[in-house]
Amino acid sequence: MEFDQQEFVVYPRYGVGRVLGVTKKEFAGQSERCLGIRFEEQNLALYIPVHRLEQVRLRSVMSRSMTTQVMSAMKSRARYDTANSHKERVKHYQEKFNTGDPVEMAEVARDLARLSKRQDLSMEEEGLCRDSINLLAREIAISRKADLQRVRKDIEEVLYR
Repeated sequence: MEFDQQEFVVYPRYGVGRVLGVTKKEFAGQSERCLGIRFEEQNLALYIPVHRLEQVRLRSVMSRSMTTQVMSAMKSRARYDTANSHKERVKHYQEKFNTGDPVEMAEVARDLARLSKRQDLSMEEEGLCRDSINLLAREIAISRKADLQRVRKDIEEVLYR
């Protein structure tokens, strides 16, 4: 996996960041090549060992054509099971979110947003919904070179229609 310096990347656990470059870092007395990433929103810099990039599901920002698929997924019919407990739903949606796949994240946002119109969400569900929307909005805004607030508004209009 190769990333260019200053390229935007997505780390599902932290969101969208910008590549600082590859540097050597010491871990437990051993020197490792690490990719530095700056996450502006959290005022955080992470250094991930290069051999772990795939394991942590680091990826490039979605393509412009993928943004269309993501928006279509958000517009499609929600699939949630109100018979499941909120703990089962949280586990299911957390697994989907952690895949790092933009369409899976869009489905998490869609299902939880639509479910919130039928019943109160748990704090964990609200957090997952919010995190999915925020991550997708930032990523779509970067991909389309669009205003973040406008993209977020468009997403919320689709999800909460």
